[in-house]
Amino acid sequence: MKVAYVSPYVPQKCGIAAYSYYLAKAVKKIDSSSDITILTEDESVPRQRKRYKVIPCWNRKKNYADQILEHTNDIDILHIQHEYKIYGFDERLLLLLHKLGKNTRKIITFHCLIPAQFSKRGQIEESYVARLSQLVDNIIVHSVSQSLILNRIGVPASKITVIPHGTLITNKSKSISRKRLGLPPDVKLLVCFGFIKKHKCIHVALKTFAKILKTRTDVRLHISGGLAPNANPSDRKYAKSLPKKIKEMGLKKYVLYDKMYCSNEDLPYLLGAADVVLFPYHEENRAISGVLHLALGARRPLIASRLPKFEELSEISDELLVLPNNTDGMAKTALRLLEDPIFKNYIITRIEQFRHMTSWEEVAKIHLSLYKSLSKFSIKVVT
Repeated sequence: MKVAYVSPYVPQKCGIAAYSYYLAKAVKKIDSSSDITILTEDESVPRQRKRYKVIPCWNRKKNYADQILEHTNDIDILHIQHEYKIYGFDERLLLLLHKLGKNTRKIITFHCLIPAQFSKRGQIEESYVARLSQLVDNIIVHSVSQSLILNRIGVPASKITVIPHGTLITNKSKSISRKRLGLPPDVKLLVCFGFIKKHKCIHVALKTFAKILKTRTDVRLHISGGLAPNANPSDRKYAKSLPKKIKEMGLKKYVLYDKMYCSNEDLPYLLGAADVVLFPYHEENRAISGVLHLALGARRPLIASRLPKFEELSEISDELLVLPNNTDGMAKTALRLLEDPIFKNYIITRIEQFRHMTSWEEVAKIHLSLYKSLSKFSIKVVT
């Protein structure tokens, strides 16, 4: 069976690129007979090994439909990893799906859905998603709430598959991680990581941290993150304001802000170094958080805003979800994770169960089962 993924791909600094890397790698591990091709953007790096190749062949600013079609003649499954900023809202992606051969089964994963009432484009996004949905054989989403949006705009339930976002399982020790990254060994460490964007509300993490310091001073906040390559002016201004805000709040002694995007190689160590990970976001997108899964994969306690993006966290403990901007609630929850070993151990036990249930290998098995149901091929899944 020949499977092609259309997606950004590592070393691009992009959540979808990382997602596709881990998914394709796991699919290949589970079913070594599959022939995997990554049709990715031209800024990526070509690679080839047995039954696995990466072909940088398209550019999101050009006519990517024709660029991708050149490499799809013998593909059995074409799986598009979709995000609005990558493909736009014009006719190109629709044209690609129209022109694909009749023997190629078409799957699209919608990583993000934005209801019309929360979209700057109003009904445009919902209408575009509905048109795409008519042209594919199956649609993958990561949550039931996303599937219900698709149902509302006319997509039949039989065409939708809910598959959890994958989890990379890592087990880096705290001492080794902190030594590798030059972080203090003898403090409690709170971590925020990822691209610096205004909606990620680092200022809320700073206010939360300031309240924690009133109870104990053996804590530090490590903000690990730089600007995205395509950062907008608002995010650039926000990132530039953070050092000043840290100084004004009297936190310079306690906050470590490296202004750097953490590499994929160092990320497991960054998470391994953490005592608690914070996600004080504020946004209305219907998407499941990849960074949440990275933190869970490292078995780290975390606190997140009570948003659709982090709804999975309630499967571990609803007590880890706090209303956006509720710095008192976040501070108290962080302190309990730091000071109540029974509560902390309960959380870690639940995380351990969740991370294995949603490991990339388990997620790959579900994908392979879907591919098999849509194609003529039988698959021997490695257990």
